[in-house]
Amino acid sequence: MIGQKIVYETLEKLNISFEYYEAPKDFSNEEDISFWNRIGATRCKNLFMRNHKGNRHFLLISDYYRDINIKVLEDKFKKGKISFASQQRIDKHIKGVIGAISVFSLLNDEANHVEVFIDEGLKTKQKLTFLPNELNALIAISFEDFIKILDYSGNKYEFMNLAASVE
Repeated sequence: MIGQKIVYETLEKLNISFEYYEAPKDFSNEEDISFWNRIGATRCKNLFMRNHKGNRHFLLISDYYRDINIKVLEDKFKKGKISFASQQRIDKHIKGVIGAISVFSLLNDEANHVEVFIDEGLKTKQKLTFLPNELNALIAISFEDFIKILDYSGNKYEFMNLAASVE
Protein backbone atom coordinates (compact mmCIF):
# COMPACT_ATOMS: atom_id res chain seq x y z
CA MET A 1 0.00 0.00 0.00
CA ILE A 2 1.12 3.53 -0.74
CA GLY A 3 1.89 5.62 2.34
CA GLN A 4 4.30 5.87 5.22
CA LYS A 5 4.77 2.70 7.23
CA ILE A 6 4.00 4.52 10.51
CA VAL A 7 0.47 5.24 9.26
CA TYR A 8 -0.43 1.58 8.78
CA GLU A 9 1.38 0.48 11.94
CA THR A 10 -0.62 3.02 13.95
CA LEU A 11 -3.93 2.04 12.37
CA GLU A 12 -3.20 -1.57 13.29
CA LYS A 13 -1.98 -0.73 16.81
CA LEU A 14 -5.13 1.31 17.53
CA ASN A 15 -7.34 -1.34 15.93
CA ILE A 16 -8.75 1.19 13.47
CA SER A 17 -10.57 -0.14 10.44
CA PHE A 18 -10.13 1.88 7.27
CA GLU A 19 -10.87 1.93 3.59
CA TYR A 20 -7.92 2.27 1.22
CA TYR A 21 -8.04 3.80 -2.26
CA GLU A 22 -5.37 4.37 -4.91
CA ALA A 23 -5.35 6.68 -7.90
CA PRO A 24 -2.75 7.80 -10.44
CA LYS A 25 -3.28 11.39 -9.22
CA ASP A 26 -3.73 13.16 -5.91
CA PHE A 27 -7.56 12.98 -5.86
CA SER A 28 -7.73 16.70 -6.62
CA ASN A 29 -9.45 16.64 -9.99
CA GLU A 30 -12.97 18.01 -9.71
CA GLU A 31 -14.06 15.48 -12.35
CA ASP A 32 -13.67 12.89 -9.61
CA ILE A 33 -16.66 14.21 -7.63
CA SER A 34 -18.40 10.94 -8.40
CA PHE A 35 -15.60 9.18 -6.52
CA TRP A 36 -16.29 11.20 -3.36
CA ASN A 37 -20.02 10.62 -3.65
CA ARG A 38 -19.48 6.88 -4.14
CA ILE A 39 -17.31 6.36 -1.04
CA GLY A 40 -19.59 8.49 1.14
CA ALA A 41 -16.82 10.26 3.02
CA THR A 42 -15.92 13.87 3.67
CA ARG A 43 -12.86 15.02 1.80
CA CYS A 44 -10.58 16.85 4.24
CA LYS A 45 -8.31 19.83 3.65
CA ASN A 46 -5.09 19.87 5.68
CA LEU A 47 -2.97 23.02 5.79
CA PHE A 48 0.42 23.18 7.50
CA MET A 49 1.05 26.74 8.64
CA ARG A 50 3.55 28.75 10.67
CA ASN A 51 3.47 32.00 12.60
CA HIS A 52 5.53 34.97 11.42
CA LYS A 53 8.43 34.20 13.76
CA GLY A 54 8.50 30.57 12.66
CA ASN A 55 8.51 29.26 16.22
CA ARG A 56 4.94 27.90 16.13
CA HIS A 57 3.45 25.51 13.60
CA PHE A 58 -0.17 24.60 13.02
CA LEU A 59 -2.12 21.95 11.19
CA LEU A 60 -5.55 23.19 10.10
CA ILE A 61 -8.08 20.50 9.20
CA SER A 62 -11.48 21.15 7.63
CA ASP A 63 -13.88 19.99 4.98
CA TYR A 64 -12.06 20.38 1.65
CA TYR A 65 -14.83 22.55 0.22
CA ARG A 66 -15.08 24.90 3.23
CA ASP A 67 -13.20 28.19 3.13
CA ILE A 68 -10.75 28.76 5.97
CA ASN A 69 -10.29 32.28 7.30
CA ILE A 70 -6.66 32.50 8.43
CA LYS A 71 -7.46 35.82 10.11
CA VAL A 72 -9.45 33.84 12.70
CA LEU A 73 -6.19 32.30 13.93
CA GLU A 74 -4.22 35.52 13.57
CA ASP A 75 -6.83 37.22 15.77
CA LYS A 76 -6.74 34.35 18.29
CA PHE A 77 -2.95 34.50 18.69
CA LYS A 78 -2.45 38.25 18.27
CA LYS A 79 1.12 37.49 17.20
CA GLY A 80 1.18 38.61 13.57
CA LYS A 81 0.65 36.90 10.25
CA ILE A 82 0.26 33.19 9.67
CA SER A 83 1.49 31.67 6.41
CA PHE A 84 2.15 28.32 4.77
CA ALA A 85 5.16 26.42 6.10
CA SER A 86 8.01 25.51 3.77
CA GLN A 87 9.14 22.02 2.81
CA GLN A 88 12.12 22.55 5.12
CA ARG A 89 9.77 23.09 8.07
CA ILE A 90 7.68 20.11 7.03
CA ASP A 91 10.84 17.96 6.95
CA LYS A 92 11.82 19.16 10.41
CA HIS A 93 8.48 18.71 12.17
CA ILE A 94 6.22 16.23 10.37
CA LYS A 95 8.33 14.53 7.67
CA GLY A 96 5.96 14.71 4.72
CA VAL A 97 5.59 16.34 1.35
CA ILE A 98 3.65 19.43 0.38
CA GLY A 99 0.24 18.30 -0.79
CA ALA A 100 0.25 15.11 1.28
CA ILE A 101 0.03 16.53 4.81
CA SER A 102 -2.75 15.12 6.98
CA VAL A 103 -3.66 14.05 10.51
CA PHE A 104 -1.28 11.13 9.94
CA SER A 105 1.61 13.60 9.67
CA LEU A 106 1.29 14.16 13.41
CA LEU A 107 2.58 10.62 13.94
CA ASN A 108 5.99 11.93 12.82
CA ASP A 109 5.93 14.87 15.26
CA GLU A 110 7.67 13.19 18.18
CA ALA A 111 8.13 16.51 20.02
CA ASN A 112 4.39 17.31 19.69
CA HIS A 113 5.39 20.74 18.41
CA VAL A 114 2.51 21.14 15.96
CA GLU A 115 -0.77 22.57 17.27
CA VAL A 116 -3.92 21.31 15.54
CA PHE A 117 -7.04 23.34 14.80
CA ILE A 118 -10.03 21.46 13.44
CA ASP A 119 -13.07 23.10 11.94
CA GLU A 120 -16.02 22.32 14.19
CA GLY A 121 -18.07 21.38 11.13
CA LEU A 122 -16.21 18.05 10.98
CA LYS A 123 -17.92 16.97 14.21
CA THR A 124 -21.06 16.23 12.18
CA LYS A 125 -19.29 14.01 9.62
CA GLN A 126 -19.29 10.25 9.95
CA LYS A 127 -16.36 9.34 7.71
CA LEU A 128 -13.29 11.43 6.82
CA THR A 129 -10.56 10.96 4.22
CA PHE A 130 -6.84 11.66 4.54
CA LEU A 131 -3.70 11.02 2.51
CA PRO A 132 -1.32 8.53 4.22
CA ASN A 133 1.54 11.10 4.14
CA GLU A 134 2.10 10.40 0.45
CA LEU A 135 0.23 11.26 -2.73
CA ASN A 136 -1.76 8.82 -4.88
CA ALA A 137 -3.50 7.03 -2.02
CA LEU A 138 -6.33 7.83 0.33
CA ILE A 139 -7.53 6.43 3.64
CA ALA A 140 -11.11 6.79 4.91
CA ILE A 141 -11.74 6.48 8.65
CA SER A 142 -14.62 7.21 11.01
CA PHE A 143 -14.77 10.50 12.89
CA GLU A 144 -14.32 8.56 16.15
CA ASP A 145 -11.12 6.98 14.81
CA PHE A 146 -9.90 10.41 13.69
CA ILE A 147 -10.16 11.48 17.34
CA LYS A 148 -8.29 8.30 18.41
CA ILE A 149 -5.42 9.25 16.11
CA LEU A 150 -5.36 12.81 17.43
CA ASP A 151 -5.32 11.56 21.03
CA TYR A 152 -2.63 8.99 20.23
CA SER A 153 -0.41 11.59 18.54
CA GLY A 154 -0.16 13.59 21.76
CA ASN A 155 -0.43 16.92 19.92
CA LYS A 156 -2.69 19.61 21.34
CA TYR A 157 -5.85 20.06 19.31
CA GLU A 158 -8.85 22.31 19.42
CA PHE A 159 -12.13 22.56 17.52
CA MET A 160 -13.15 25.99 16.30
CA ASN A 161 -15.01 27.69 13.48
CA LEU A 162 -12.17 28.15 10.98
CA ALA A 163 -14.47 29.85 8.48
CA ALA A 164 -15.77 32.49 10.88
CA SER A 165 -15.36 36.12 10.06
CA VAL A 166 -13.31 38.24 12.42
CA GLU A 167 -15.21 41.14 13.96
